[in-house]
Amino acid sequence: MRRRTFLKSAFAVSGAAVLAPRFHPLSAITADSLATQTAPKAQPAKSATSATAGFKLGAISDGFSSDFEEALKIMKSYGLAWVEIREVWGKYNTEATPAEIGRIRHLLDQYDFKCSVVDSALYKCTLPGTKPVTTEPDTYPYSGQIDLLKRAAERAHAWGTDKVRGFTFWRLADPPSVLTRVAEELDKAAEVGRSEGVRLVIEDEESCNGGTGHELAAILKMAPASNLGINWDVGNGYMHGEVSYPDGYRALDKSRVWHLHLKGMTCAAGLKDCQETFAGEGVIDLAGQLRALAGNHYEGTMSLECEFEAPGMNHQQTTRRSLEGLLRVANQALS
Repeated sequence: MRRRTFLKSAFAVSGAAVLAPRFHPLSAITADSLATQTAPKAQPAKSATSATAGFKLGAISDGFSSDFEEALKIMKSYGLAWVEIREVWGKYNTEATPAEIGRIRHLLDQYDFKCSVVDSALYKCTLPGTKPVTTEPDTYPYSGQIDLLKRAAERAHAWGTDKVRGFTFWRLADPPSVLTRVAEELDKAAEVGRSEGVRLVIEDEESCNGGTGHELAAILKMAPASNLGINWDVGNGYMHGEVSYPDGYRALDKSRVWHLHLKGMTCAAGLKDCQETFAGEGVIDLAGQLRALAGNHYEGTMSLECEFEAPGMNHQQTTRRSLEGLLRVANQALS
């Protein structure tokens, strides 16, 4: 789902082969800066739950705190070892300075975390010549998308992942009318991604044209690049009347699902008025989704995404409770 606050203000490799990494100037800057840092390494959590042992489960760090170190400390206390990086220190990661990029690398090492995905706002913009239904402005215009992708790729290399998250342009009133064009644009981005040594994981974002499992599957069927895959959000399809699991998931090419977003959704009768809730509550069959992944021998990564604040709770408290619910569901799925 959309990261409204920022946009208004400024499991390992699956069946696909790992793309060869490239060396970038930012990687060299990071290595030099880390050589001078001697902070003690954080001790791992005393024990890991069966959920964290069975899946490469993590969370988007800014759900806990925009302070990256604080977020890692909280996540570590739950036994997590994977982190998806989106907003850090009040800015989107693609705007982080070289010093901040090095600091993130240092903190990943200090707290024994692996980066699952570098989030970007790639193609969360207006497709030229179209009129989206959203009133949100483009944070990055179409003309700046490739540079945005290259910045995200630099950060991916610095932080030890080859996955960059992207989207399918702001949603139109008639998404099927532009799915072919969207696929063509994704193919172009995938070619750039290949030259930069990264894979793209495209999210079924409800505010974009690939807002359901069926829509995203149709787009990617027309965009067969080997480094183009799926960031499967198990809740977003409900915003368009799709039962994400099993219906939306069934439509996907499972070999191209490389990352997941996990959450809770609640809906009125007939899948009306859907909105986010705590993971493990509401209408999503998270246990069924996780069992299906285990049955498919899923080896990709997955993150809790929590973007709402429950009444009487701040965002960190909401995210903590949502993670606790997710861990309970994951343990049930593996029992």
